[in-house]
Amino acid sequence: MEMPSSAGRTEVMHEPRVARTTDLAESFARDGFAYLPNLTTPQDIAQIRALLDPLFERFDTLGERAVDLAGPRVPGVPPRSPEVNEAVILAPRLRQTETFKRCRNIARSLLGVPVGYQFDHAIFKPPHNKAATAWHQDEAYNREPIPLRSIHFWIPLQAATIENGCMQFIPGSHLGPKLPHSVVGKRQVGGTLAAQGVDDRTAVACPLPLGGASIHHPMTLHYTAANQTNEYRRAWILHFGAFGKFRHLLHPRSVAARMSAMMTPP
Repeated sequence: MEMPSSAGRTEVMHEPRVARTTDLAESFARDGFAYLPNLTTPQDIAQIRALLDPLFERFDTLGERAVDLAGPRVPGVPPRSPEVNEAVILAPRLRQTETFKRCRNIARSLLGVPVGYQFDHAIFKPPHNKAATAWHQDEAYNREPIPLRSIHFWIPLQAATIENGCMQFIPGSHLGPKLPHSVVGKRQVGGTLAAQGVDDRTAVACPLPLGGASIHHPMTLHYTAANQTNEYRRAWILHFGAFGKFRHLLHPRSVAARMSAMMTPP
């Protein structure tokens, strides 16, 4: 099928296969992603909704934490892919949800070391938003001198389907290489990236029931289609990394980079 990209180009999309339940650790190591049909309860999802919905209701007051993934904001025009970054900072009670706690425990189990919160964001795609989230690797957003060592969780706040924009992955892409990425949507701070030269013929879609979640490696190529339904497609994304933020602060390469920057003349 053909879909408009966020840059206005037409991209040929192959019909994805649908993921099947397998052993979590085995699937993650082999494919770079896995999915959990029963991460949490409908009651916990309702609690998350109660904390995130008010943030999107005051979207225009959140400053640089509120962006449109589909491109720069146009005065008077609603965002096509509104995103709130670091929702946990704006709504600290998110840390008390079962979802937050269970994701942290799963990340600790998969990485085999203590983990901590690194980042989160929420994306609420409106009905018929006509804006896909392009294929990309999260590692492409990393500006640190060391690669990410983290587990990324995608938690839909309703059932996720191919029609409303569930996650899609390319198995094995976490093994590399990191593809070149280009900016396809400029915004106030930074831009939305899209990987170049993606072959999506092996793409796997991960539809999920309410309470389910998918997980992926920072190098795994992933994509979500535009929301083609009459309802919002809401998702909360959580990143837990090895040793939390201390790894980036204390790693010798990070320390050396900071010292070099301090010693470089302005």
